[in-house]
Amino acid sequence: MQLLISEVLDKFEAAKTKEEKIAVLRQNETPMLKVIMRLNFDPKLKMDLPEGEPPYKKEKDIPAGHAPTTLIKEYRKFYIWFTPQPGLTRFKKESLFVELLESIHHTEAEVLVLAKDCKLHKKYKSLKKEVVKEAYPNTISEEEKPVKEKSVPLE
Repeated sequence: MQLLISEVLDKFEAAKTKEEKIAVLRQNETPMLKVIMRLNFDPKLKMDLPEGEPPYKKEKDIPAGHAPTTLIKEYRKFYIWFTPQPGLTRFKKESLFVELLESIHHTEAEVLVLAKDCKLHKKYKSLKKEVVKEAYPNTISEEEKPVKEKSVPLE
């Protein structure tokens, strides 16, 4: 069974050495995990959403793995928030984002909101850009200044 993104990050945080942390990321590599890492660390990748946590219903009674879906399963829909969508209003994008947050486990929703705002390090203290770059070479760009362009491919 595949781990939730939040479970992978919990394992990452529990690992003692840098090498163990890199091994956790590599063993659990998925396109969605890489997007979460890019979203948090790559200034070229930004979601077309307002900063902060939107109001949404958090179902904390649902055990991990029993939510209607997971971030990994929803990966193919993420283009909605990264590329301009003709005919899709800002309100609709935000509504779809809230629907996503309500359909995944509350721990994954928290990870997604933190990554969107580049704040994963607030929850996962040992998550550093250098470690992610070593685990996933050529995933995070070297550029330091944010780019205004919203149309950036996920991979």
